[in-house]
Amino acid sequence: MRILFRRRAELRHGLRIAAAGLFSFALASVLALPQSYWAVFTAVLVVQGSVGSSWKASIDRLLGTLLGAVYGAAIATVVPHGNVLMLGLALAISLTPLALLAAFNASYRVAPMTAVILLLGSSSSAEGPFLAAALRTVEVSLGGFVGMAVSLFVLPARAHALMGDAANRVLQRLAELLSDLVDCLLGEDRGAAIAVHQDAIRVAQTALESVTDEAARERRNYLSEDTDPEPVTRTLRRVRHDLVLIGRVAAEPLPLELRPQLTGALEQFAAQGRHFLRDIGLAFAQRGAPPSEVPFQSALHGLMGGLEPIRGDERVVALRFALEQLEQNLTDLVRRAEEFSRQRTVRVED
Repeated sequence: MRILFRRRAELRHGLRIAAAGLFSFALASVLALPQSYWAVFTAVLVVQGSVGSSWKASIDRLLGTLLGAVYGAAIATVVPHGNVLMLGLALAISLTPLALLAAFNASYRVAPMTAVILLLGSSSSAEGPFLAAALRTVEVSLGGFVGMAVSLFVLPARAHALMGDAANRVLQRLAELLSDLVDCLLGEDRGAAIAVHQDAIRVAQTALESVTDEAARERRNYLSEDTDPEPVTRTLRRVRHDLVLIGRVAAEPLPLELRPQLTGALEQFAAQGRHFLRDIGLAFAQRGAPPSEVPFQSALHGLMGGLEPIRGDERVVALRFALEQLEQNLTDLVRRAEEFSRQRTVRVED
């Protein structure tokens, strides 16, 4: 049961896909559509991990099918294709421009497939190209409608909830990275671990940006009244950049003569920074109130105070600058977390 709880998002997604396929088949059968599998395929393909991505998939599928069906029907009507040679010519004329369009704009990637199926099917079908095009469009539209309805009303996965989890994954990895960077400043060899952290952060950041696009799409299309997701992603990007700056300083340990006076402050900064990043990550995931930044700020100010008397060392100057930027951006991140939490509270009260 514990495994099922951890994989509940995947289970819900699988149930949505199954429901969309069954509902679309039932409706297509009731309407006596000749090729109901188009509706089923479309519904299954439209249901994505979030409402925002499902919306995009349904629009792309409909536009691609409409374009491919109309263009394929026109070619099937204009170009005689009673033999293999003429059918190949008609196929080349219909497929080439649509394939190029799909290569330049992924939203139309189903257009070539639709034109090919319609053209090859109409060569042995009594429907005729334009009736076939109309029926395929109706079938795909039905599947898209069912897929979108299931995404909205059957165990819906809102992109903002997924975004909180994605932000948490980024922050947990940043917490580990910060700890290893401080160890490097104090002379420990953490190069391999830092490389692993950086790769994991890149993957997590890419996933966050993807789900942020989905959340923004939900807001633009009035599928959600949640907060603007962009500021969270921008702030996390800046926090990551601050740690990159610290990493450049940590490429070499601090001079031996500086370590005794800075070791305590650095260790305290690493401990409080790690706790703070982890806790604010959980706050995003749970859409709860962010942790207090006072312990972290106190540790950071203690480190800044230890660095202040050190003059003439370019690396120390760079470290002070990176720490100042990190303090500003983490303060901004607290505000983003408060907005994220406040919006959930408002929705619950409503």
